[in-house]
Amino acid sequence: MDRDEALRLFEAGGLDAAARAYGTRPEDMRIFEGTEGCQNLVYAYEGGGARKVLRVSFRPDRSEAQIRSELDYVAYLDAAGVRVARVVPSRRGELLERFEVRGVLFLVASFERGAGFRMPDNDYRYREGAPQEEYFGHWGTMLGRMHQVAMHYSPPAGVEPRPDLPAILDFEPIEAKVPARLPQVRAKLETLLEELRSLPRTPDGYGMIHADFNDGNFTVDPASGDLTVFDFDDCCYGWFVYELASAWESGVGWVLSRNLSDRRAFMERYFGQVLDAYRRETLLPDRWLALLPLFLRVVQMQELVYYLQYLDGPDEDIRAGLAYKIRCVVDDIPYLGFFDPIYDPRTPFRL
Repeated sequence: MDRDEALRLFEAGGLDAAARAYGTRPEDMRIFEGTEGCQNLVYAYEGGGARKVLRVSFRPDRSEAQIRSELDYVAYLDAAGVRVARVVPSRRGELLERFEVRGVLFLVASFERGAGFRMPDNDYRYREGAPQEEYFGHWGTMLGRMHQVAMHYSPPAGVEPRPDLPAILDFEPIEAKVPARLPQVRAKLETLLEELRSLPRTPDGYGMIHADFNDGNFTVDPASGDLTVFDFDDCCYGWFVYELASAWESGVGWVLSRNLSDRRAFMERYFGQVLDAYRRETLLPDRWLALLPLFLRVVQMQELVYYLQYLDGPDEDIRAGLAYKIRCVVDDIPYLGFFDPIYDPRTPFRL
């Protein structure tokens, strides 16, 4: 079932009951702007003087047990002092409500909304009067806190463990994900999976991670710059350096210079600030940080595999982006090609 069909079905037969379950009216709930690409339905509403969201899951790969496991981890982070969007119980005191509409099960959870704004909703402008470096530091601080707390987490009895990172990455089966006409990409993906499988899973570098930590999944408090993280839908067991690689990738959009030395200098400064803040919260041994280029390949392969479904589509920008990623993967160009002549800031990450 696609998202539009699920939306029509839920609003016709489930929205009224869900609104009552959380003490509001259906007319006071609205689809949250900017979530059209989300695989859940997300509504904004208010209750008890606080802004909240209602998340409606209909995905077959998100079982009730798995969602309850996610909610347990969010509550664990909250109890440990990590600033996350808290789970809001229903009027019956349930963290997860079930609504069946015409044979389709909808699993509903509610969360508080964090203070402030998302960077994409604010045209990527940071809070007024504060330096950009503060934002980079808060990014590293939040990752460091989450990883430090994750080292001590284990699901309680009766709570189903979350999956591991390779399952979330959805790389397999390779034959179904990568067309046969891209044999070199298939081979590179198999090699990458073998490298991941060979990595140790020791507590100093492996544990529960958010797995989708980006500026669309946290809010920025305009008064303090503090981040509040939400959308733990993909949380899983994984290597902490994967999220540092994602943080590195998120920095490339801040510099569009055609000068290679400028780009390199900025990324060294940016990522240095992220890492300095991260290390004030937790200590990730250097042997894990040395794997940053490997996990940047993972990040790039993840994006490539996802967009391969549009390989023959009409969107020229997507095809140009795919051509860029394929070239980087096949030719083993490191750091997403950002420091290679293949990169052109006039058409970033496209050929």
